[in-house]
Amino acid sequence: MAYSRLVLALSALALAGVVVNADVQLHADDDDAWLRKDFRRNMIAEAGNAAYKHETVHCDPKAVGSVAGCFDQNIPAVGNIDYKFGAPQVSYPTDGSPWGVHLTGPYPDGRTYLVSWYVGAPTIGASVMRPDVCGLKTYAAVRKAGAKGWTKHTGSVVNYLRAYTDPALVNGTYLSPQIHHVVLPHLDPNTFYYYQVADMNGQLMGEYRFKTLPGPGSKSVYPLRVGLIADVGQTVNSSDTRDHLMANKPQVVILVGDNSYADNYGALSPDDLDGSGTNQQRWDTYQQLWQPLFSTVPILNCAANHELETEGIPAVINNTTTSFSFPTNYPFQSYSARFPVPGTTSNFGDITQNLYYSTIIAGKVKLITMNNYVPFHKGTPQYQWAMKEFASVDRKMTPWLFVQFHAPPYHTYFTHYKEMDCFMSIWEDVFYEYGVDLVFNGHVHAYERTHPMYKYKPDSCGPIYITIGDGGNVEGPYRNFVDEINPNNNKTYCEALQTGGKSPVALAASNPSGWGPGYQRQAHAPGCPTVTFQPATSVDNGILVPSNMTAAGQPAMGFCQNSQPTWSAHRDPSFGHAILELQSDSVARFSWYKNLEGNAVSMDDVVLERLGACASRMPSSEMMMGRRMMSA
Repeated sequence: MAYSRLVLALSALALAGVVVNADVQLHADDDDAWLRKDFRRNMIAEAGNAAYKHETVHCDPKAVGSVAGCFDQNIPAVGNIDYKFGAPQVSYPTDGSPWGVHLTGPYPDGRTYLVSWYVGAPTIGASVMRPDVCGLKTYAAVRKAGAKGWTKHTGSVVNYLRAYTDPALVNGTYLSPQIHHVVLPHLDPNTFYYYQVADMNGQLMGEYRFKTLPGPGSKSVYPLRVGLIADVGQTVNSSDTRDHLMANKPQVVILVGDNSYADNYGALSPDDLDGSGTNQQRWDTYQQLWQPLFSTVPILNCAANHELETEGIPAVINNTTTSFSFPTNYPFQSYSARFPVPGTTSNFGDITQNLYYSTIIAGKVKLITMNNYVPFHKGTPQYQWAMKEFASVDRKMTPWLFVQFHAPPYHTYFTHYKEMDCFMSIWEDVFYEYGVDLVFNGHVHAYERTHPMYKYKPDSCGPIYITIGDGGNVEGPYRNFVDEINPNNNKTYCEALQTGGKSPVALAASNPSGWGPGYQRQAHAPGCPTVTFQPATSVDNGILVPSNMTAAGQPAMGFCQNSQPTWSAHRDPSFGHAILELQSDSVARFSWYKNLEGNAVSMDDVVLERLGACASRMPSSEMMMGRRMMSA
């Protein structure tokens, strides 16, 4: 589509109005601190002829192979077959040389990165035992481009055992190859480095290259190109996304979870899509397919539902679960061992420490990465940690504030619609009050961008939500919007929405905490609301069933709209990637590229331009109360 220039009126900040945990209170020593300009984020306003346009692109039969495929998710999309195990694109050496090389970073100091890789091959079978590798050391070396000398760094070797308690899966017990992690500390910012990594014998091999990001105080930060992908997998479509993203030359990539889709495969075969137990070899093939990108650009990953991998093991997550470990409770095991979060310098592979994190990008962006699949309500470790992270944001130092978590709270696709209401009942006000600029999500295998919004309405002081789960995975693109008419029954897709055989209206009356999949609800606090209704705000006006939740004398309320909502800016059920180019402390450009169209022209193109400041979002009486309240 033609380039459209939007102003996205985001938000300012009334920090003191946020209620925080018992040992954290914002600006307690200054009740009027929120009045100071440094506590209020300048908004990004909308301008130009395309301001607040609403674009809908319907399913393209070319993307799924047929018109029928556009209305039947069970028909596989073109290219949505994972590369066969052993195919050249995903095969890895077994002779002790390094493979699956990937970079993580930057760390919060802005100058440290992590390089990780694998050595050897996995061992599979019922009698596999885990050897102790704690005493092993590994090495990586770096040198600046143009320099002769190498600086050698020592790191750690870890492994993990995927041990099944389901007797039908014991023959699929998996011992990982050696996983090597080396921290590369205090690198010069904005500098090309070559690096080498060690083989099985400690011999440094290869010559990889990447460029560090600008650091705090760098004179030349902008333009800063941030790549955005999620739900990537290892299909032909995945490699298309990889190659298109690489051609757009990002300096860092935010990957909003769902990496390998190994849990779609049975433990006993890497080519059997029966989903019984997770085939860990599919993590190995994934690492090889994505090495061309991951070894040259640092990645900021995110734990998601396909990283849970709970089938066939004693994995338990509920609203009181706060820690995880092998052999008693080990979801997220593969992800944690392979992708330690930025800041990790020891205990690599520890599950509990790898579920959420924050970091600083180029000295200008604070990225807070949350996990909506482990407890997140008040009183939990994640809540206490996240509130401290938000409270520590200094907009003079980091004018941009981004949040990523996997499942999208705001999208209009039939699959996974409105599954995040519990999470947002706790966190949406926090995002609003702290002036989050952009929220990145995946999970929905398609693309959608919202206008600045708050509680199902356009709001010039709210965040923009980007659903970017269109990376190309084996499950295929999601094809239908909730407000779209299904030609098979001449009803909207919304009218088919149900959980456990009950519609949203029935659940609201009988079990208001029951909406959504079990893997999402298992971490919810008791009584957390999952069914909410919103006012009629569709582009074409009117409300769609189910809509009988309206109180007498109140505006019509419903679960879905009868057309694209006014808060939705652009939606397209296709695979692709995005580039967010930060051009200054006050201007950014967001561009989404569709795999079918290549990189010549972006299909959605938005300019964010900081123009003014939002007033306080809370009435004065609420603000005074909020500044003095302490949460439970």
